[in-house]
Amino acid sequence: MEVGEERKGMEGRVTIVGLGCVGSSIGLALREQEPDLEVVGHDVESDHARQAARMGVVNKTDWNLPAACEGAGLVILALPLPGVRETLEVLGPHLEEGCVLTDTAPIKMPVLEWARQHLPQHVRFVTGVPLPGPEVSVGEPLVGPEAARADLFEDGLYCVTPDNDTDPEAVTALLGLARALGAHPLFLDPLEYDGLQAGVGDLPALVAMAVLRATVDSPGWLEMRKVAGYDFAALTSPAVADPAALRETALLNKENLLRRLDMLLEELGRIRGWLQERDEEALQQAYAQAAQGRARWLQERAEGTWEERPGLGDLPGVGEQIGRMLFGGLLRRPSPGEER
Repeated sequence: MEVGEERKGMEGRVTIVGLGCVGSSIGLALREQEPDLEVVGHDVESDHARQAARMGVVNKTDWNLPAACEGAGLVILALPLPGVRETLEVLGPHLEEGCVLTDTAPIKMPVLEWARQHLPQHVRFVTGVPLPGPEVSVGEPLVGPEAARADLFEDGLYCVTPDNDTDPEAVTALLGLARALGAHPLFLDPLEYDGLQAGVGDLPALVAMAVLRATVDSPGWLEMRKVAGYDFAALTSPAVADPAALRETALLNKENLLRRLDMLLEELGRIRGWLQERDEEALQQAYAQAAQGRARWLQERAEGTWEERPGLGDLPGVGEQIGRMLFGGLLRRPSPGEER
C-alpha cells in the first residue's frame, strides 16, 4: 500500500484537556502521525495553553471547555486526579452522542465511579494510562508542556483498564490511540492497576514526604543541607508534585496504600533490628539484593523484556484497520441521518 493510500480518509477532531507534559506529548505524537487530524487543546492554566500552541501541540486552543470539546470524536482528559472529577461533572452534559472519552489519571476505580455519576449514557468512556517508553530516562523531569516530546510513549506500555460496562468501541478507540503513540497495550483490571500503582507511585511519594519531614527543619538540618546532594534530591523528588493531587490519590487509594505501607514498616523494622544487632551479613546481603533487583528492573525496562510482553497481533482489531477505523470512522462526525 502506498503511503498516500494508507493516510487516506483519516480525519476528525481530538480534544486534549490538560496541556502538561502528558497531554502535550499526546498532541505532538498525534500531529506528527496524523497531520490531517484536528487537535484542539484546553487548559485552565493559560500559560500552558499558550506554550502548547507555540510548540505546535495543537491546531488551536479554546479557553471554554465545552466549546473545546464540540465536535470531537475523542476527548482525552490528561489531568491530575482532582481535575478529572471536576471536569467530568462540568463536561458530561455537553459531550456529543457517541463521543469517546478517556483519561490518564494515576488511579482508576474512583475515576470509573465518577464517570458513572456524571456522564450520560450516550458517552463512551474508557480509562487508561500511557507510560513513558524505555528511551525516556527514569530521572527525567516530566512536568509542564516544555518537557513534552512526540516520542514520550514510544515502545512504552499503554495500560488499558476497562470495566465490565465499558463499550467495546471505546476500547477499540483507545487501542488506536495507543498505536498512534507507538505504545504497546497492556490490559489490566482497574482494581489490579490501583494496587500496582500503590506500590510504585503512591508509596514512593509517601516515603519522600516522610524523609523530608524527618530531615528538613529538624535539629542539625542547617548543617545537613550543606552536604545533601543528588541521592537526597532523587529520593525526595516524588514529593514535589501537587500536594492536593498527592493527598487525593493517597486517600482514594487508601486500602492499597495501607497494605504497601504495612509491608514497608515491616521491612524497616527488620532493618532496624539488623542495625541494633550489628548484623553485618544481613545488611550487606539486603543492600546487594536491593541493588540487583533495581538493576534487573532497569534493564528490563530499557530492553522492553517483560515476562509477559503484550503482542499487538494478539489484540482484537489492532493494526492498520484499527488506525483507519479510529481516525477515519470513530473520529469522523456522522453526516445527518448517517448511522454510526
